[in-house]
Amino acid sequence: MREESGNCHEIRNFGELLRHELNNPLTGILGNAELLLVEMHRQQITLPEEARSRLETIAALAVRMRETVRQLSEDWQANALDFSTQPTPKGGVRADYRGVL
Repeated sequence: MREESGNCHEIRNFGELLRHELNNPLTGILGNAELLLVEMHRQQITLPEEARSRLETIAALAVRMRETVRQLSEDWQANALDFSTQPTPKGGVRADYRGVL
């Protein structure tokens, strides 16, 4: 039972690390894209429509990725005990990603 608890803890730590490592660059990407859009509006700078559209797409995709990371992190945390109590298959890899994507 102690080993299962340790595995659960390791899985949760990995989920937190993964969330943190993905959210840090996403925050920079989103922040910079939004800052550029705000400054363009404030200073009445006109970009070609294609460039503005690409900048808006970057911001929208960063928000989407941040939400996906949040949801995966919540699912990972909620299922950590389930993962830790499943037998490890031959080859030592324990994963079931159905429904994640």
